[in-house]
Order: sequence, then C-alpha cells, then structure tokens
Amino acid sequence: MEFLKRKSTEYILKFLILFTLVVLVNLGFRYQIFRIDMTEENRFSMNDATITLLKNLEEPVYVEVYLEGDINSEFTRLQTAIKQTLEQFKTYAYGNLQYNFVNPDQASSANARNEFYRYLIDKGIQPTTVFDNKDGKKSQKLIFPGAEISYGGKSLPVILLNGNNAAGASEAITQSIENIEYELANAIKSLANVDRKSIALYQSKESASGSVLKGLKDAVSQKYDLIPVQNTARLQNFDAAIFIKPTKDFSNSELYDIDQYIMKGGKSLFFLDGLMMDVDSIKDYGALALPVETGLDDLLFKYGVRVNKDIIQDVNSGNFPIVTGNLGKDAQIQLLPWPYYIILNNYADHPIVRNMDAVYGKFVSSIDTVLAPDITKTPLIFTSDYTRVLNGPIHISFESLKEDVKPENFNKKNVPVTYLLEGEFNSAYQNRLVPKGKDESKRLNKSESNSIIVASDGDLLLSEINKKNNQPFPLGVDPYANRPSNFANEQLILNMLNYLLDDDGLIISRSKDLKIRPLDKVKAQEDKLLMQLLNVALPILLIVLFGLIRFYWRKRKYAKFNE
Repeated sequence: MEFLKRKSTEYILKFLILFTLVVLVNLGFRYQIFRIDMTEENRFSMNDATITLLKNLEEPVYVEVYLEGDINSEFTRLQTAIKQTLEQFKTYAYGNLQYNFVNPDQASSANARNEFYRYLIDKGIQPTTVFDNKDGKKSQKLIFPGAEISYGGKSLPVILLNGNNAAGASEAITQSIENIEYELANAIKSLANVDRKSIALYQSKESASGSVLKGLKDAVSQKYDLIPVQNTARLQNFDAAIFIKPTKDFSNSELYDIDQYIMKGGKSLFFLDGLMMDVDSIKDYGALALPVETGLDDLLFKYGVRVNKDIIQDVNSGNFPIVTGNLGKDAQIQLLPWPYYIILNNYADHPIVRNMDAVYGKFVSSIDTVLAPDITKTPLIFTSDYTRVLNGPIHISFESLKEDVKPENFNKKNVPVTYLLEGEFNSAYQNRLVPKGKDESKRLNKSESNSIIVASDGDLLLSEINKKNNQPFPLGVDPYANRPSNFANEQLILNMLNYLLDDDGLIISRSKDLKIRPLDKVKAQEDKLLMQLLNVALPILLIVLFGLIRFYWRKRKYAKFNE
C-alpha cells in the first residue's frame, strides 16, 4: 500500500486518467462534425440537403478540377473557393470524396497539351480566354474553369464559371463562387441518384418536334428521363410535363386531363407563344403574326396568369443576317440588330434564375397576372429597360431591320415574360361538367401544394439548326453572333426542373449571397505606412514588451530568495 502513497504514483494515475479521457472524447466525436461559422453571411455553412447527400454517399466520389496553373488573381479567388468547398465536402463525406487540381498546360509537348485541350472540350468543359496585364506586360491565356466528377463508373462535367457576364468579370466570379456548392452537389446527386424522375415531353397539337429538341434532350437526360408523350391521359405516369409551343386547339377532354394532372400534383412547364411566328415563314414581303389559340389560355387564366397576344421588341437584342446590297454578282450580307430576338438578362432574386447568364428568346410575348386565390405568382424573367410591346396581329418583315431603332418607341421596361406559380390551384373544371368519358367521381377541384412555370416564348428550349450541315446547335447557341456563344437556356430549364422536382431543396444553396468587401484603394494608399506598422511592427513590439516585463518580474521574484 506504500506504493499507492508515493507522489510519482499519483502523477502516473492522473496522467492515465487524463489520457483515457482524451481518447474517449476523440472516439466519441470521431463521427461528429462541429463547426461554428462566424461570417455574417454564413459563407462556410452548407445547405442541409448538401450535407445529407454527402453523408449518404455509398461509393467514393472523385473530383478533378482543371483550374490550376498560371491564373490571374480573380481566378485564384475562384480556385480558393473551390478548394474550400471541396474540403468541406470531404469532411461531410467521411472520406468518400477525393479531389485533385490538374493543370491543363502541364504536358510534355505542345501536341500533348492540345490533345488534352480537345479532351476537355469534348467533355463539355469549354475554355475561357483570360487577358492579363502584369507589370505592364499584356498576356492572353486559355483556362478551363471546370471539373469532372466521377462516381460509380460514370462521370459528369461541371462548369464552375457560370455567373452573369453582363455584370462584369469580377462580379461574375463572385456569382460563380456563390454557385459552387450547388453546381458540385447537383452533379454528385445526378450521378448518385438511381431513382431518376421521369418527365413527359408533350409532342402533339403541332408542338415543337424534330432536331430542334436535341439540345433540350441532351441537357435534361443528364439527370432525368425525358419521354415523348402524345396522349394527355398518359401524363399521370410522369413527375413533370413540358409543353413547348403547341399551336393547335386542345380538345375539352385533353384540357381536362392536363387540369387533373396538375390537381394531382403533377409539375408542369408551359413554353407558349402569344402570336404564331417562325422566322423561316418570313418571305420577301414579310409575314403576319396571328394569335395562337390552343385552349391552354383558359386553364392558365384560372391558375393566375395570361400569355398576351402580342410580341415584344427590345433594344437588348441579338442580330440577324440580311442582304443589304450586291457587290457585282455577290450578295452583301450584314448582321443587323433584330429586336424580336431578345437577350433576356434581367432576373428576379430567386434560386431558379439567380446569378444566371443571359438567355435568348425569339418572338417573345408578355404575361399578365390575374386574380387566383391561394396562388403565389413570382415573376422570374423580365425584359430590359427599353422594351416595346406590339399587339397582334402584326406584320413582320426583314425590311424593318434596315430602319433605325427609335429609343422613344421603346417606352416600356421590365416586362415579365416568365412566371412561377405556387400554391393550391383551383380546378378549371370546378362547377363544370366533366368531358364525356371521364369519371366525375375522380375529379379533384383543388390541388395540394403544387408549382407550375409559364414562359411566354416557345423558342426558349429550341436549338438553332446549322444551315451548313443541317445539324442542331446545342441549346442556347446563337449562330448569328459574330462568334457563336452559349446563352444560359440549358441552365434555365435544368434549374426549373430541379426546383420543381427536387424535394430535398438542394437548389436553395443557389441563394447563398457572399458579400465582397474590397479595400478602399485610395485610403489604403494614404494609410499604407500606418497599416504596415500596425500589422508588422506592433506585434513584434508587443512580444518584446512582454519579454521585458516577464524578465523584470522573474528578477524581482527570485531576488527575494537571495536576501
């Protein structure tokens, strides 16, 4: 027992108890993640849906990011944000996620580098040209702000630079940073989700068909099963239905099917024209744009919106090629602004359209809202500040291209062209007889909480056809631009579907709002010396002062022992 009374034994026992406690605490918190986000906008906090997705991964996810190498400061900011996000992903995935940054320029030869460039472009990761001016030396460089995510033997490209370019390069980078979590998590979910939802693409009543739908099919099929449907009675088998540019009347029975589909919770997206017009129908003397009557107007009116029988012109427009004269035997073709081809770049602050680049519309109509109890109507897309609304029917010809745009005619602004409707919808067949052959006992007069989207442009989801090889361009490509560029039409439909169909709320992470607090360069230059002294000299001075005080305190303390 003398052994237990020894001082050294007491120290050893205390150490063992402390060591055991530390081990137990570590084991207890091994699978617990505890973090405090001290930032005002919670920039380091993740959406619950993202965390749940990462925790439930059954196989490892591999992420290769191609934003590496000699990049400028703005892209370094994006690169840092991607690394921070992936590091958080790695934490929540409990080791089921690995990432790597790859420099596309790091190749043994120019041929190998170009081959790798082609590989990335074929994958869908388009390069961005960056102009830099360092110490007066200007340079131009291709970078690939994208990643490739692999899971379960499949892979998907992710574009990580997708802000609104009209807002400026720096702002577009900031918007891209805000979207990183959503873009990466959405791709992982697309790969990991074995229970794919099915979407009906309605293909009757002279709706859009053929190769112009290829871009839409390519985009949507990455995540959903898109199936052509011609019979409205079959809609009940699908999670969502897309109606694109129908031009013929729906029968009463078909309208009833669509109404009851919505009453039973079916998500619906309508891309409708107010006036019927196709640029290929415009001949030498022009063509007449006439109202489109399909019967869908009656349903939508009951739900709270109305697509007007008009066409919008906007100063913010694309171009169209037109013959302006002849040089000898050769026709002189010139690209001129075509105000019917509208670049839509004015969005609501909503997860569906937030931080999105511009989309391209053709022969767009306006939308009004009407009274509909229990329905919340959210306008998503607007025209610019210089808009003109022409009521139908109207005559459209290429001759108008040669006329100067008169700003005084564009006296309307921010006209809504897309609405999100949410709430409990009242049936258009409430207090009406059901069509012949339909079972009245199964009719629903009111829906549960549901959502539908109505856009007043049937061309938003259609691809342009390349006149040289008769092949469709990807969705959102303007072939008449001086340099063919991609608009965000593909991202628009994917965001719409994700919002309507993803019950876990992953798209809410697009609401992240990062505040950039740039330095006041003038004030920083004026107070440069003071800032340097505070940040460099002051810490050293404090350490020296602490050392001196401690030295004299110890000197006085131990001087008493010598007395």
